[in-house]
Amino acid sequence: MGKSVTVAVIDSGVRPTHLDLRGQVLNGADFIAHTGSPVTCDHDQHGHGTAVSSLIMGHGHSDGNSDGIEGLAPQAKVMPLAIGTGSDSMQEAATAIDFAVSHGASIINMSFSSPSGTPAMQTAVARAIAHGVVVVAGAGNDSAGRLAWPAAYPGVVAVGAVDVEGKPWVDSNYGPGLTLTAPGVNIVAAGANSDSEYRVSDGTSDAAAYVSAEAALVRAEYPGLTAGQVVNRMVKSAVNPTGRVRDDHYGYGIIRPDAALTFDIPPGPPGGPLGQGGVAATGQATPEAAVAVGSAGKVGQAGGDGVAIAG
Repeated sequence: MGKSVTVAVIDSGVRPTHLDLRGQVLNGADFIAHTGSPVTCDHDQHGHGTAVSSLIMGHGHSDGNSDGIEGLAPQAKVMPLAIGTGSDSMQEAATAIDFAVSHGASIINMSFSSPSGTPAMQTAVARAIAHGVVVVAGAGNDSAGRLAWPAAYPGVVAVGAVDVEGKPWVDSNYGPGLTLTAPGVNIVAAGANSDSEYRVSDGTSDAAAYVSAEAALVRAEYPGLTAGQVVNRMVKSAVNPTGRVRDDHYGYGIIRPDAALTFDIPPGPPGGPLGQGGVAATGQATPEAAVAVGSAGKVGQAGGDGVAIAG
């Protein structure tokens, strides 16, 4: 169920009072305000971060939680880290990554994409991976034969989207760096305009959220695995409909959370198949005092080098 695992969601923020999210949202930070210090994030102007969070750890509501959205890891906690969509967004994201590492997140979900990377972002991603954090990002929604950033950085679990029939979503980016695929078409998730709003969207943001949730399940079930070994279990349990070990449209395949939790899969080397960091996981990343420190559908696009928080 993802118990005791913290997933940092770097996105547009979150509405913590939503019926399906109450009690599962930790204090995060808002890097949009540029106040000189991060302030608690308890709002979501675009609704994207709320939707992504609900797919990870939504717990439903009403009697027996029979209504609303139940995420794939309903006992995990989400740490919302808000970034914007302007020219400063990649720097905000880099700062948010470092914040996530230093505040105990063992998984980072980045359901956004940018047409270009930055040295600061690459350094922050590498630092998170070196500290044993599973870093997940959507491949992008441009139907392009290349991955957007941050999915394109080495060691990041790059995620594409598939439809209900297991076919690649028409707008999902693809390429040699794609790692895994997950559902990303006609996905119902929580909205942020009220405590009971819901929305439907398509895209690699939703798919990335499901992959982050699967990582939370594996981390909870196998707390002794390194980040690389968590990714190894996810890769080895995925199914590629082509019959190949991997290809450019599915990566290593569509995730299978039940298989990831139950199959007899050797841990493998600490670095895993993507060169993830070898720090042993205990459900939390290793804090470092010296460290100070979306896109599910075509709802919005950023200009220039900003990120796309879409859907």
